[in-house]
Amino acid sequence: MVRDMPDRMVKIKLPREPKPVSQAPLTVILVRHGQQQVDVANPDIDPPLSDLGWKQAERVARRLSGQRIHHLYASNLQRANDTARVIARFHPSTPVTVTADLQEVMNYHFADPPPPDHPDLPRIGTERAALDRVVAQIRRNHSPGERVLLVCHGNVIRTIMPLFGGRNPHESLLIDINHTAVSIMEVYASGNAVLRLGNCVAHLEDRMIT
Repeated sequence: MVRDMPDRMVKIKLPREPKPVSQAPLTVILVRHGQQQVDVANPDIDPPLSDLGWKQAERVARRLSGQRIHHLYASNLQRANDTARVIARFHPSTPVTVTADLQEVMNYHFADPPPPDHPDLPRIGTERAALDRVVAQIRRNHSPGERVLLVCHGNVIRTIMPLFGGRNPHESLLIDINHTAVSIMEVYASGNAVLRLGNCVAHLEDRMIT
């Protein structure tokens, strides 16, 4: 016997499929140091910040002041170390690690590779090993959901961003990195990484961008 359909349709609630548990990424914030002093006549391998560099550092520090930072890593070179110290004033309880592993590197890591007889090949290998250590240390020592800040150098940032995603820097796009520019990556336990923000200088006036 066929019954008449009711005038009003009744929605049947089906049981929802359980959503997969998504693991929060580790957030890695990368900041290049402020502008350094340049003396063409007497070049310095470890120059301090210029007057503008100090102002840039203060601007990026205020920009990041509202962020919760679980750990701050900084290159031991003066221009990066001083930039990091300005930022750290707004995060007095955040642990700080200063390391030579974040010193500036040559551009051979992401540009055309050097010829086999290049005299700097040993140095290039040493630099790459240092950055590999940094990536491994951060992945090992920090949990999903944490936020770490690296204050370092332009070529380091260009090289280490693809390394966080398990990529070869030679096969990645080149990116401009201005002084105190902010780049933000989400790094996943799977080995993948996503660049959410790149070379952002919104905290600087146009005349301060270098």
